[in-house]
Amino acid sequence: MSYEKLTKLYYKLGAVSYNNEVTKRKNSYGSYSTSLMIRGFRKGHLTNDSFELFYVNTHDLMDLNSEVLLNSSKISTLISKLPVFVVEPYFNKLIINEAQSNNEIEGIRSTKKELKEALSELGQSEPKNKRFVGLMKMYRYIEQIKSFENVQGFRTLYDSLVADEIKTEDIPDGELFRKGYVEVNDGNVTTHIGVSTEERIIEALGALLNYLQNESHPALYRYMVGHYYYEYIHPFYDGNGRTGRLIVGSYLSRYLEKYSAITFSYAVNKDKSKYYKALEEIPSPLNQGEMTFYLINMLELLSTGQKGIIEDLELNLMKHERINEYINKDIWENLKEESELLYFMISINVFVHEQEIFSVQKLMELSNKTRHIVNRVMAYLEQEGYVEMVSKKPKAYKICDDCLESILPS
Repeated sequence: MSYEKLTKLYYKLGAVSYNNEVTKRKNSYGSYSTSLMIRGFRKGHLTNDSFELFYVNTHDLMDLNSEVLLNSSKISTLISKLPVFVVEPYFNKLIINEAQSNNEIEGIRSTKKELKEALSELGQSEPKNKRFVGLMKMYRYIEQIKSFENVQGFRTLYDSLVADEIKTEDIPDGELFRKGYVEVNDGNVTTHIGVSTEERIIEALGALLNYLQNESHPALYRYMVGHYYYEYIHPFYDGNGRTGRLIVGSYLSRYLEKYSAITFSYAVNKDKSKYYKALEEIPSPLNQGEMTFYLINMLELLSTGQKGIIEDLELNLMKHERINEYINKDIWENLKEESELLYFMISINVFVHEQEIFSVQKLMELSNKTRHIVNRVMAYLEQEGYVEMVSKKPKAYKICDDCLESILPS
């Protein structure tokens, strides 16, 4: 017999057999109880039922857990093969993709250009793109976000991440969180109602903190359960989705690695219906608080994001081999500085961004060469048709399409 959702079994088995199945699942050897309580929710309204969240560590769930861990190991191995100078720009590319996806999920308008500028302005006292600097800073240093030790930490993260973008009417009106009513609406019906009163929000967040520290639960399951419960509590009027995905990302980055963690919103954005359906099914009274299928869906999304990174890295590392073969040809034997700068430019085009623009200053930093040498080398590469100048003041270049096509035919 396949493991099916309780919401389906109620109609297939009848009330008595259904109740026996619920009891069996909650008391089975592979069952994990969380001590986290939720209210039932049906047809846009809270019910009088309350349920303790639980899940069963099924074969499918265990297989996905192993798959995510193996993917993470593979990503770490592939990252170790990257040229040193592309590691940080490659991670920055993933950050921008992730932040853009996070914004799209929440209906926030942003361009990759704005996010790239905000990322480049980290540490500046007067950034031009102040609106997204907090978001980019959090992603850039995601593995350095510490585990939450008290409920104040959730407000601190909110202030750092989204407070500047929240409308006046949505600013928290309690001591730390909201104290009023909040609901989520898909445009037609109410799909969720947040925990009422700030006192209950603080109590629920305290229970969440205790659960996140409970190491008797497997780490990946714990973090994903924690993600759901944070969204269930809905401690703010606005910004819960962005802070919630960053919270789960911060835990994943310390348990796996930052590349897997940073791709979670990107994977969710590619399959939003799966994500929201998984969240909305849990409080159904017939579901009895079971999270097994939610966990399966979340780990599937996480694994899909990981596989996207693996595929990207594997393809680009194959291209990198072609670049090395070309740069090691005899024609470059007496043109070491020229071949080195060309190698830098082509590699960044492959791993980071096609049609990347390189200022003389950027090329000096990449190659650790003087301005005089860089200018001389770029003049030669331009004359020979490898690069073209795209700006005179300041001087900036890009790889010619014909050059790329000859080295890396499509």
